[in-house]
Amino acid sequence: MAATTQKLNYNAIPPRATSSRAIRNEIVPSNGSEFAMNQTIIFDVPANLNNTFADFQSSYIKLDFANNDGADLHFEGGGFPSCIRRIVLELGGQTLFSCDNWNVLYEIMLTLDTSISFRNNAGMRLFGAGGTHQGHTVVSGGTRKVCFPLVLTPLMANKYWPLIGRDRLRIRIELDTAAHSLIADAGVLDSDIKISNASLVMYNLELGSDVMSQVAAASGGQFRIAMPSYQHHQTALAATDTAAVATLGYSMSSLNRILVAQQRAATTVTGHNVGNRSRLKLNRFFVTIGGVKYPMRDIQETGLALDTGAGSEVLAEALISQRALCTWGHDSSVQVGAGFGAEEPDGSNSANTGTYAIDLDLESQRVAGGEGSLGLVAGVNCIGQVVQATFEYTDSPTAAHVINIFGEHTIMASLDLNTLTWAIAV
Repeated sequence: MAATTQKLNYNAIPPRATSSRAIRNEIVPSNGSEFAMNQTIIFDVPANLNNTFADFQSSYIKLDFANNDGADLHFEGGGFPSCIRRIVLELGGQTLFSCDNWNVLYEIMLTLDTSISFRNNAGMRLFGAGGTHQGHTVVSGGTRKVCFPLVLTPLMANKYWPLIGRDRLRIRIELDTAAHSLIADAGVLDSDIKISNASLVMYNLELGSDVMSQVAAASGGQFRIAMPSYQHHQTALAATDTAAVATLGYSMSSLNRILVAQQRAATTVTGHNVGNRSRLKLNRFFVTIGGVKYPMRDIQETGLALDTGAGSEVLAEALISQRALCTWGHDSSVQVGAGFGAEEPDGSNSANTGTYAIDLDLESQRVAGGEGSLGLVAGVNCIGQVVQATFEYTDSPTAAHVINIFGEHTIMASLDLNTLTWAIAV
Protein backbone atom coordinates (compact mmCIF):
# COMPACT_ATOMS: atom_id res chain seq x y z
CA MET A 1 0.00 0.00 0.00
CA ALA A 2 3.05 2.27 -0.04
CA ALA A 3 2.10 3.59 -3.50
CA THR A 4 -1.38 4.67 -2.50
CA THR A 5 -2.93 6.93 0.08
CA GLN A 6 -3.79 5.50 3.49
CA LYS A 7 -7.40 6.36 2.72
CA LEU A 8 -7.37 3.36 0.35
CA ASN A 9 -5.83 1.00 2.90
CA TYR A 10 -8.88 -0.97 4.00
CA ASN A 11 -6.82 -3.34 6.16
CA ALA A 12 -5.82 -0.59 8.59
CA ILE A 13 -8.62 -0.87 11.09
CA PRO A 14 -8.46 -0.90 14.88
CA PRO A 15 -9.24 -4.17 16.67
CA ARG A 16 -12.71 -4.70 18.02
CA ALA A 17 -13.25 -3.65 21.59
CA THR A 18 -12.35 -6.21 24.24
CA SER A 19 -12.88 -6.19 27.95
CA SER A 20 -10.70 -3.48 29.53
CA ARG A 21 -11.36 -0.49 31.72
CA ALA A 22 -9.60 2.55 33.15
CA ILE A 23 -9.97 3.02 36.90
CA ARG A 24 -9.25 6.22 38.81
CA ASN A 25 -7.72 5.48 42.23
CA GLU A 26 -6.40 7.59 45.08
CA ILE A 27 -3.54 6.38 47.29
CA VAL A 28 -3.01 8.17 50.61
CA PRO A 29 0.39 8.44 52.31
CA SER A 30 1.43 5.41 54.33
CA ASN A 31 3.39 7.42 56.95
CA GLY A 32 0.83 9.94 58.19
CA SER A 33 -1.80 12.46 57.23
CA GLU A 34 -0.14 15.82 58.02
CA PHE A 35 3.37 16.97 57.16
CA ALA A 36 5.64 19.99 57.53
CA MET A 37 8.55 21.19 55.41
CA ASN A 38 11.76 19.14 55.66
CA GLN A 39 9.70 15.97 56.12
CA THR A 40 8.98 13.00 53.85
CA ILE A 41 5.70 11.89 52.27
CA ILE A 42 5.56 8.19 51.32
CA PHE A 43 3.17 6.59 48.84
CA ASP A 44 3.04 2.81 48.48
CA VAL A 45 1.72 1.75 45.08
CA PRO A 46 0.00 -1.65 45.37
CA ALA A 47 1.31 -4.79 43.67
CA ASN A 48 -0.08 -8.24 42.82
CA LEU A 49 -2.97 -6.75 40.85
CA ASN A 50 -4.03 -9.11 38.08
CA ASN A 51 -3.84 -7.74 34.52
CA THR A 52 -3.43 -4.18 35.84
CA PHE A 53 -1.10 -1.38 34.69
CA ALA A 54 -0.54 2.16 36.00
CA ASP A 55 -0.62 5.13 33.64
CA PHE A 56 1.75 7.52 35.43
CA GLN A 57 1.62 10.07 32.61
CA SER A 58 -2.04 10.53 33.55
CA SER A 59 -1.41 10.46 37.30
CA TYR A 60 -0.56 13.23 39.75
CA ILE A 61 -0.09 14.12 43.40
CA LYS A 62 -2.56 16.49 45.03
CA LEU A 63 -2.30 18.15 48.46
CA ASP A 64 -3.31 21.18 50.52
CA PHE A 65 -0.54 23.64 51.40
CA ALA A 66 -1.38 25.82 54.43
CA ASN A 67 0.62 28.90 55.48
CA ASN A 68 0.54 29.24 59.27
CA ASP A 69 3.35 31.79 59.33
CA GLY A 70 2.57 35.32 60.42
CA ALA A 71 3.33 36.76 56.98
CA ASP A 72 2.47 36.04 53.36
CA LEU A 73 4.83 33.75 51.47
CA HIS A 74 5.40 32.81 47.84
CA PHE A 75 6.37 29.73 45.90
CA GLU A 76 9.39 30.05 43.64
CA GLY A 77 8.67 30.32 39.92
CA GLY A 78 8.22 26.57 39.54
CA GLY A 79 5.43 26.45 42.11
CA PHE A 80 5.13 23.79 44.80
CA PRO A 81 7.36 21.19 43.03
CA SER A 82 10.30 23.55 43.71
CA CYS A 83 9.80 22.60 47.39
CA ILE A 84 10.77 18.96 46.73
CA ARG A 85 14.41 18.37 47.56
CA ARG A 86 14.57 14.71 46.66
CA ILE A 87 12.46 11.98 45.05
CA VAL A 88 13.25 8.31 45.69
CA LEU A 89 11.59 5.35 43.97
CA GLU A 90 12.07 1.97 45.63
CA LEU A 91 11.06 -1.27 43.94
CA GLY A 92 11.13 -4.18 46.32
CA GLY A 93 14.59 -4.06 47.90
CA GLN A 94 16.09 -2.08 45.00
CA THR A 95 16.43 1.65 44.38
CA LEU A 96 14.94 2.49 41.01
CA PHE A 97 15.59 6.24 41.25
CA SER A 98 17.15 8.66 43.73
CA CYS A 99 17.92 12.26 42.83
CA ASP A 100 19.00 14.82 45.42
CA ASN A 101 18.38 18.51 44.67
CA TRP A 102 15.61 17.38 42.34
CA ASN A 103 14.01 20.83 42.61
CA VAL A 104 17.09 22.44 41.03
CA LEU A 105 16.86 20.05 38.06
CA TYR A 106 13.13 20.76 37.86
CA GLU A 107 13.75 24.53 37.68
CA ILE A 108 16.33 24.03 34.90
CA MET A 109 13.89 22.02 32.81
CA LEU A 110 11.05 24.45 33.51
CA THR A 111 13.20 27.27 32.14
CA LEU A 112 14.28 25.38 29.02
CA ASP A 113 10.92 23.79 28.17
CA THR A 114 8.02 25.99 29.27
CA SER A 115 6.74 29.37 28.21
CA ILE A 116 5.81 32.31 30.41
CA SER A 117 2.24 31.85 29.20
CA PHE A 118 2.10 28.26 30.49
CA ARG A 119 3.60 29.28 33.83
CA ASN A 120 1.07 32.08 34.23
CA ASN A 121 -1.92 29.99 33.20
CA ALA A 122 -2.03 26.19 33.59
CA GLY A 123 1.12 26.14 35.72
CA MET A 124 -0.27 28.77 38.09
CA ARG A 125 -3.60 27.00 38.46
CA LEU A 126 -2.18 23.49 38.84
CA PHE A 127 0.79 23.92 41.15
CA GLY A 128 1.35 27.63 41.81
CA ALA A 129 3.97 28.45 39.17
CA GLY A 130 4.55 32.01 37.96
CA GLY A 131 5.71 33.85 34.86
CA THR A 132 8.61 35.38 36.79
CA HIS A 133 10.81 33.68 39.36
CA GLN A 134 8.07 34.25 41.91
CA GLY A 135 5.09 31.93 41.91
CA HIS A 136 1.73 31.97 43.67
CA THR A 137 1.27 33.99 46.86
CA VAL A 138 -0.14 32.07 49.83
CA VAL A 139 -1.41 34.64 52.31
CA SER A 140 -0.88 34.26 56.03
CA GLY A 141 -3.48 31.81 57.31
CA GLY A 142 -4.38 30.79 53.76
CA THR A 143 -4.42 27.39 52.05
CA ARG A 144 -3.57 26.51 48.47
CA LYS A 145 -4.42 23.19 46.75
CA VAL A 146 -1.82 21.97 44.26
CA CYS A 147 -1.74 19.13 41.71
CA PHE A 148 1.46 18.08 39.94
CA PRO A 149 2.76 15.04 38.00
CA LEU A 150 5.96 13.20 38.90
CA VAL A 151 8.00 14.64 36.04
CA LEU A 152 11.73 13.95 35.67
CA THR A 153 11.41 10.46 37.11
CA PRO A 154 11.55 7.07 35.34
CA LEU A 155 7.79 6.73 35.85
CA MET A 156 7.28 9.17 32.97
CA ALA A 157 8.45 6.57 30.43
CA ASN A 158 6.10 6.11 27.48
CA LYS A 159 4.86 2.74 28.71
CA TYR A 160 2.29 1.61 31.23
CA TRP A 161 3.80 0.46 34.53
CA PRO A 162 2.83 -3.17 35.32
CA LEU A 163 1.25 -3.67 38.75
CA ILE A 164 1.17 -7.47 38.40
CA GLY A 165 4.58 -8.01 40.01
CA ARG A 166 5.24 -9.14 43.56
CA ASP A 167 7.39 -6.09 44.39
CA ARG A 168 5.68 -2.97 45.67
CA LEU A 169 6.68 0.42 44.25
CA ARG A 170 7.34 2.99 46.99
CA ILE A 171 7.47 6.73 46.17
CA ARG A 172 9.29 8.94 48.69
CA ILE A 173 8.79 12.71 48.36
CA GLU A 174 11.36 14.50 50.55
CA LEU A 175 10.50 18.16 51.10
CA ASP A 176 13.08 20.95 51.27
CA THR A 177 13.29 23.44 54.12
CA ALA A 178 10.98 26.44 54.10
CA ALA A 179 13.92 28.85 54.29
CA HIS A 180 15.55 27.41 51.17
CA SER A 181 12.62 26.61 48.88
CA LEU A 182 10.06 29.32 49.70
CA ILE A 183 10.15 33.10 49.46
CA ALA A 184 9.09 34.15 52.94
CA ASP A 185 9.93 36.33 55.92
CA ALA A 186 13.19 35.79 57.80
CA GLY A 187 11.45 34.08 60.71
CA VAL A 188 9.67 31.35 58.77
CA LEU A 189 9.93 27.86 60.29
CA ASP A 190 9.42 24.47 58.72
CA SER A 191 6.62 23.84 61.20
CA ASP A 192 4.79 26.96 59.97
CA ILE A 193 3.80 25.01 56.85
CA LYS A 194 1.16 22.30 57.12
CA ILE A 195 0.60 19.88 54.25
CA SER A 196 -2.55 17.79 54.44
CA ASN A 197 -5.04 15.82 52.32
CA ALA A 198 -2.17 14.46 50.23
CA SER A 199 -2.92 11.65 47.80
CA LEU A 200 -1.53 10.06 44.66
CA VAL A 201 -4.27 10.12 42.03
CA MET A 202 -3.66 7.22 39.65
CA TYR A 203 -5.30 5.96 36.50
CA ASN A 204 -4.98 2.18 36.25
CA LEU A 205 -5.69 0.16 33.14
CA GLU A 206 -7.25 -3.25 33.80
CA LEU A 207 -7.06 -5.57 30.79
CA GLY A 208 -9.33 -8.43 29.99
CA SER A 209 -7.74 -11.89 30.11
CA ASP A 210 -7.76 -12.23 26.32
CA VAL A 211 -5.87 -8.99 25.78
CA MET A 212 -3.49 -9.74 28.66
CA SER A 213 -2.66 -13.10 27.09
CA GLN A 214 -1.79 -11.37 23.81
CA VAL A 215 0.41 -8.79 25.57
CA ALA A 216 2.24 -11.47 27.56
CA ALA A 217 2.77 -13.65 24.48
CA ALA A 218 4.20 -10.73 22.49
CA SER A 219 6.65 -9.77 25.25
CA GLY A 220 8.70 -12.97 25.22
CA GLY A 221 8.13 -13.63 28.91
CA GLN A 222 9.43 -10.27 30.14
CA PHE A 223 8.16 -6.71 30.34
CA ARG A 224 11.20 -4.51 29.69
CA ILE A 225 10.99 -0.74 30.14
CA ALA A 226 13.85 1.61 29.15
CA MET A 227 13.55 4.84 31.11
CA PRO A 228 15.48 8.12 31.50
CA SER A 229 16.86 8.67 34.99
CA TYR A 230 19.05 11.24 36.77
CA GLN A 231 21.92 11.22 39.26
CA HIS A 232 23.20 14.27 41.13
CA HIS A 233 26.66 15.48 42.16
CA GLN A 234 27.60 18.73 43.86
CA THR A 235 30.94 20.51 44.13
CA ALA A 236 32.04 23.83 45.66
CA LEU A 237 33.46 26.94 44.02
CA ALA A 238 35.10 29.29 46.52
CA ALA A 239 35.15 33.07 46.07
CA THR A 240 38.87 32.87 45.20
CA ASP A 241 38.64 30.01 42.67
CA THR A 242 39.11 30.41 38.92
CA ALA A 243 38.62 26.72 38.10
CA ALA A 244 36.80 23.66 39.39
CA VAL A 245 37.27 19.98 38.58
CA ALA A 246 34.59 17.61 39.87
CA THR A 247 34.94 13.82 39.86
CA LEU A 248 31.33 12.79 39.39
CA GLY A 249 31.41 9.15 40.41
CA TYR A 250 28.93 8.15 37.69
CA SER A 251 28.92 4.49 36.70
CA MET A 252 26.30 3.58 34.14
CA SER A 253 26.14 1.99 30.72
CA SER A 254 24.42 4.91 29.01
CA LEU A 255 25.29 8.42 30.22
CA ASN A 256 23.27 10.59 27.82
CA ARG A 257 23.80 14.18 28.89
CA ILE A 258 25.04 16.49 31.64
CA LEU A 259 23.07 19.41 33.13
CA VAL A 260 24.69 22.03 35.35
CA ALA A 261 23.42 24.82 37.64
CA GLN A 262 25.87 27.26 39.25
CA GLN A 263 24.24 28.70 42.36
CA ARG A 264 25.15 30.87 45.33
CA ALA A 265 26.11 28.83 48.37
CA ALA A 266 24.48 31.24 50.85
CA THR A 267 20.72 30.94 51.32
CA THR A 268 18.60 34.09 51.01
CA VAL A 269 15.52 33.37 53.11
CA THR A 270 13.53 36.27 51.67
CA GLY A 271 14.76 35.72 48.10
CA HIS A 272 15.19 33.03 45.44
CA ASN A 273 17.47 30.07 46.05
CA VAL A 274 16.30 27.03 44.07
CA GLY A 275 15.72 28.81 40.76
CA ASN A 276 18.56 31.36 40.84
CA ARG A 277 21.47 30.33 38.60
CA SER A 278 24.68 32.26 37.78
CA ARG A 279 26.68 32.42 34.57
CA LEU A 280 29.76 33.64 36.46
CA LYS A 281 32.82 34.44 34.36
CA LEU A 282 32.84 31.02 32.78
CA ASN A 283 35.34 30.63 29.97
CA ARG A 284 34.94 26.98 28.98
CA PHE A 285 33.38 23.74 30.16
CA PHE A 286 33.92 20.10 29.20
CA VAL A 287 33.55 16.55 30.51
CA THR A 288 36.13 13.77 30.36
CA ILE A 289 35.12 10.10 30.48
CA GLY A 290 38.01 7.65 30.74
CA GLY A 291 40.34 10.38 29.48
CA VAL A 292 38.20 11.14 26.42
CA LYS A 293 36.96 14.72 26.22
CA TYR A 294 33.31 15.62 25.49
CA PRO A 295 32.68 17.62 23.42
CA MET A 296 35.85 17.21 21.41
CA ARG A 297 35.85 20.97 20.76
CA ASP A 298 35.35 23.22 23.77
CA ILE A 299 32.11 25.03 24.46
CA GLN A 300 33.26 28.63 24.78
CA GLU A 301 31.69 31.30 26.97
CA THR A 302 33.26 34.66 26.13
CA GLY A 303 30.43 37.14 26.64
CA LEU A 304 31.14 40.19 28.78
CA ALA A 305 28.96 41.21 31.73
CA LEU A 306 26.81 43.61 29.69
CA ASP A 307 26.96 41.70 26.38
CA THR A 308 23.41 40.79 25.27
CA GLY A 309 24.88 37.80 23.42
CA ALA A 310 26.45 36.32 26.55
CA GLY A 311 25.54 32.70 26.97
CA SER A 312 24.37 32.23 23.39
CA GLU A 313 26.75 29.35 22.60
CA VAL A 314 25.85 27.54 25.81
CA LEU A 315 22.15 28.09 25.11
CA ALA A 316 22.58 26.76 21.56
CA GLU A 317 24.13 23.56 22.96
CA ALA A 318 21.31 23.29 25.50
CA LEU A 319 18.69 23.53 22.74
CA ILE A 320 20.53 20.85 20.77
CA SER A 321 20.30 18.62 23.82
CA GLN A 322 16.59 19.47 24.05
CA ARG A 323 16.14 18.64 20.32
CA ALA A 324 14.86 22.18 19.86
CA LEU A 325 17.59 24.20 18.11
CA CYS A 326 15.66 24.35 14.82
CA THR A 327 12.21 24.26 16.43
CA TRP A 328 11.60 27.99 16.47
CA GLY A 329 8.17 27.42 17.97
CA HIS A 330 9.82 25.82 21.00
CA ASP A 331 8.67 27.41 24.24
CA SER A 332 11.12 28.48 26.93
CA SER A 333 11.44 31.19 29.56
CA VAL A 334 15.20 31.77 29.56
CA GLN A 335 14.87 35.55 29.59
CA VAL A 336 12.65 36.03 32.63
CA GLY A 337 14.10 38.08 35.48
CA ALA A 338 17.78 38.87 35.02
CA GLY A 339 17.88 36.50 32.04
CA PHE A 340 20.16 33.77 30.75
CA GLY A 341 23.28 35.93 30.66
CA ALA A 342 23.14 37.16 34.27
CA GLU A 343 26.68 36.87 35.59
CA GLU A 344 26.18 36.64 39.35
CA PRO A 345 22.61 37.55 40.40
CA ASP A 346 21.96 37.62 44.14
CA GLY A 347 18.40 36.23 44.03
CA SER A 348 17.01 39.08 46.14
CA ASN A 349 14.01 39.44 43.81
CA SER A 350 12.85 38.32 40.36
CA ALA A 351 14.77 41.09 38.59
CA ASN A 352 17.98 39.79 40.20
CA THR A 353 17.44 36.08 39.54
CA GLY A 354 19.29 34.38 36.68
CA THR A 355 18.33 31.45 34.43
CA TYR A 356 21.76 30.29 33.17
CA ALA A 357 22.13 26.52 32.75
CA ILE A 358 24.49 24.15 30.94
CA ASP A 359 22.91 21.21 29.11
CA LEU A 360 25.49 19.12 27.28
CA ASP A 361 24.46 16.28 24.97
CA LEU A 362 27.14 13.59 24.92
CA GLU A 363 27.19 13.33 21.13
CA SER A 364 24.63 10.54 20.95
CA GLN A 365 22.64 9.58 17.87
CA ARG A 366 19.74 12.01 17.98
CA VAL A 367 16.10 11.36 17.23
CA ALA A 368 13.08 13.62 17.07
CA GLY A 369 10.81 13.77 20.07
CA GLY A 370 10.35 15.29 23.48
CA GLU A 371 11.99 14.77 26.81
CA GLY A 372 10.76 11.19 27.17
CA SER A 373 12.19 10.04 23.80
CA LEU A 374 15.17 7.69 23.93
CA GLY A 375 17.91 7.83 21.34
CA LEU A 376 18.45 5.11 18.76
CA VAL A 377 21.81 4.40 20.35
CA ALA A 378 22.45 4.61 24.11
CA GLY A 379 24.79 7.23 25.56
CA VAL A 380 28.40 6.86 26.66
CA ASN A 381 29.29 3.76 28.68
CA CYS A 382 31.17 5.00 31.76
CA ILE A 383 31.20 1.83 33.87
CA GLY A 384 34.72 1.56 35.32
CA GLN A 385 35.65 4.96 33.87
CA VAL A 386 36.61 8.16 35.71
CA VAL A 387 34.06 10.86 34.86
CA GLN A 388 35.14 14.46 35.49
CA ALA A 389 33.60 17.86 34.75
CA THR A 390 35.97 20.80 34.28
CA PHE A 391 35.00 24.46 34.63
CA GLU A 392 37.43 27.27 33.83
CA TYR A 393 36.74 30.96 34.57
CA THR A 394 38.39 34.20 33.49
CA ASP A 395 38.04 35.53 37.05
CA SER A 396 36.82 34.33 40.44
CA PRO A 397 33.26 34.99 41.68
CA THR A 398 32.48 37.60 44.33
CA ALA A 399 30.68 35.01 46.48
CA ALA A 400 31.06 31.30 47.08
CA HIS A 401 28.97 29.07 44.81
CA VAL A 402 27.94 25.44 44.57
CA ILE A 403 27.86 23.64 41.23
CA ASN A 404 24.99 21.17 40.93
CA ILE A 405 25.67 18.59 38.22
CA PHE A 406 23.02 16.16 36.98
CA GLY A 407 23.74 13.15 34.79
CA GLU A 408 20.88 11.84 32.68
CA HIS A 409 21.20 8.17 31.85
CA THR A 410 19.05 5.27 30.69
CA ILE A 411 18.00 2.46 33.03
CA MET A 412 16.22 -0.77 32.26
CA ALA A 413 13.55 -2.27 34.51
CA SER A 414 12.53 -5.81 33.62
CA LEU A 415 9.60 -7.79 35.03
CA ASP A 416 9.89 -11.56 34.69
CA LEU A 417 6.41 -12.90 33.95
CA ASN A 418 7.27 -16.32 35.35
CA THR A 419 8.50 -15.23 38.80
CA LEU A 420 6.77 -11.78 38.78
CA THR A 421 9.94 -10.18 40.17
CA TRP A 422 11.72 -7.04 38.96
CA ALA A 423 15.35 -6.58 37.91
CA ILE A 424 17.00 -3.19 37.38
CA ALA A 425 19.99 -2.52 35.12
CA VAL A 426 21.76 0.85 35.16
